[in-house]
Amino acid sequence: MVKHGRSKKRRSGRIGRVKLKNKNFKRWDPNPNIKDATVQKLWDTTKTPTQNLAQMGLNVSFNNIHNNNNNSTSTSTTTTTPNMIELFDVPTIISNETKRLPLQPDEQEYILRGITKYGTHNYKALFRDVKLNVLQHTQQKLETMGTRFLALQPEQIRLATTQTIPKTILDQMAHGTEIQQQIMQQQQEQE
Repeated sequence: MVKHGRSKKRRSGRIGRVKLKNKNFKRWDPNPNIKDATVQKLWDTTKTPTQNLAQMGLNVSFNNIHNNNNNSTSTSTTTTTPNMIELFDVPTIISNETKRLPLQPDEQEYILRGITKYGTHNYKALFRDVKLNVLQHTQQKLETMGTRFLALQPEQIRLATTQTIPKTILDQMAHGTEIQQQIMQQQQEQE
């Protein structure tokens, strides 16, 4: 009797393999590593994390927020008040991080070249221009870059030379007059 490639199938590892279950899998860690002392006191290891957080007055699932607000009048009389943890007792930390620019300097130069050639209303032509749109941005991306460029404040402009911004574009910018004054001051300093 012909076995029709049975030995070949056996060697490929498809026959006779028993998939072992992962015995290390746990639904939740019964003893989580909690560093906050108040949460550690209120944590009950016999309950699930969702039940523990609900006992503390915290919501785990954001999908049920709207349902809880609608039924809040009916359930508030039957349930006991949970132990609330003051979440806003944390001291404020002042960060020295600088805000990210709406457009990076290379993006500013990129969109400025396109706007000077096609204006601020013809992004479709800029999208189709292969020589100017070398990064192959979509029309929507070019429009958002254009509106962000026009909304830049004077301190946010990071062009190599600010003299390259045409007057027609400066008139359309939100802070165009301030930028023109800044350009004039730079020209006077150079002279």
